[in-house]
Amino acid sequence: MIDDQRILDVFYTQLVPEAKTGKVNCYFIINMAFDLIIDNKEITKCNNLPYNGILIPTLKVTNKELFDEKLVEYVNKAFEIYNPSDFAFLDDLNATEIENLTDIKEEYLIKYIITMLFANASYSDFNYPIEFLNSRISMFENKILNHEGEIELGYLESIGARIYIEEEVSPIRAETPYRIKSYLRFDDGHQLLLPEIYAGCSDEKHHLYGIQKTTKNSETDEHAYLKQIRKGFIAKINGAPEHYFLTVMLFLSLCNDKEIEVVPFLVERWNAKRIAIYNKRKNSGTFSLMEKEKEQESIQTNITDIFIRYFKKLEDVSTGMDFYLVPFELDNNLHIKLAKDFESRSQVFNELFNLANNYKEERNNIRR
Repeated sequence: MIDDQRILDVFYTQLVPEAKTGKVNCYFIINMAFDLIIDNKEITKCNNLPYNGILIPTLKVTNKELFDEKLVEYVNKAFEIYNPSDFAFLDDLNATEIENLTDIKEEYLIKYIITMLFANASYSDFNYPIEFLNSRISMFENKILNHEGEIELGYLESIGARIYIEEEVSPIRAETPYRIKSYLRFDDGHQLLLPEIYAGCSDEKHHLYGIQKTTKNSETDEHAYLKQIRKGFIAKINGAPEHYFLTVMLFLSLCNDKEIEVVPFLVERWNAKRIAIYNKRKNSGTFSLMEKEKEQESIQTNITDIFIRYFKKLEDVSTGMDFYLVPFELDNNLHIKLAKDFESRSQVFNELFNLANNYKEERNNIRR
């Protein structure tokens, strides 16, 4: 456990002033910028930062006592749950001659944990930080699968493969504390890794931040296996590789018991890339800043559009999948609810939905 007051001192006297400059020193520099308001009083403001196009959110603290309590709780839980290897960079300090080495390490540790927290915050999260902290703490305590080790979810008749899933702790840099890994084992024995699901479960919602292909399949040509997945779609679903759509179906099926909130844009990740472009241009001077900025905007727009398109395409071929808010209407996120009588024209989607329901029923029976 880290001392409560130490956490708050590091946050208010070091991290917050550094965020005002766009650079937070966690032993290495992390690009981040935000303003701070406490009880309607402006505490810090990012004035005249030399970066074009960054989007500076305001951390709006309306109840400092409760915010401080939740921030301390989050930092200590993060320190317990994340893998110690995430903090191994601090070992480099052992070779240096620094007075109060233990204190310096603790300072960097606190700043790193909190910086990684806000790197995964949306605009809405900065506006309502207590709710954000409650949600992130809840994600530590509520796993989606709530099972240790690999689960054989079942057999997908429409594509001729068994699907296996497992939930594990993510690296601290990832969007969520846990991620779901999955793969298919086809009838011929070939295994196809599916993209990883970065999602978290709070008391009221499932939050999805990303569907990411972070591991490579074997050298076996996967084209034939993707075609086999498509056979199970039945309905025409275009716009992304088949295994991405299948992974979105898997996520929706596993999380159909609560409201689903899809978070397509994280403002500090945008800022970090924008500041990095500026720094690279300043140091090298070998490329057009305007072109790089336009390239980043195009990449981010495509990522966001494709992410949302997964769900819209699946909504087109399904009944009982309702969008009741779309990004930037009320907040930054897409809100989805699946009805109990959900049905899709995609055969494999129905199979996954039924397999997930069977798994949850069995899990609930074991708990009783």
